Amino acid sequence: MGAWDTGIYENDDAADWGHEVTEGGLGAVEAALDAALEADYVEAPEGACAVAAADVVARRISGRGETSSDCEAVGAWVASTAERPTTPLVAKATQAFQRVRGEDSELAELWSDDDASHAAWLATLVDIDQRLAS
Repeated sequence: MGAWDTGIYENDDAADWGHEVTEGGLGAVEAALDAALEADYVEAPEGACAVAAADVVARRISGRGETSSDCEAVGAWVASTAERPTTPLVAKATQAFQRVRGEDSELAELWSDDDASHAAWLATLVDIDQRLAS
């Protein structure tokens, strides 16, 4: 079993995707968001990547985000780039993020199985949501 915890990058899919953004920039962000938006049902790997992509957009907007060792590559990229998310990309991040939180999402289903973990996961999502709105 791989890494699995409530932090944005505390699972293998999001941690691996974090390295993709350092090479693909906002194009990698948009691709991860599109995958969640285009799916009839958002599987856990795509959902985790979409949450991480929404976090990257939120970091570019707010200037802050998680600082764990799991997201060092993302933090370094955000600090070193001048790329700014466009208004349509921010809207896309918000839409994809809401899909991952919704009924047609494996991540939402998986986290709902454990009340304590579900609350912690939701708190992580609320933080992203607030940073997206700032």
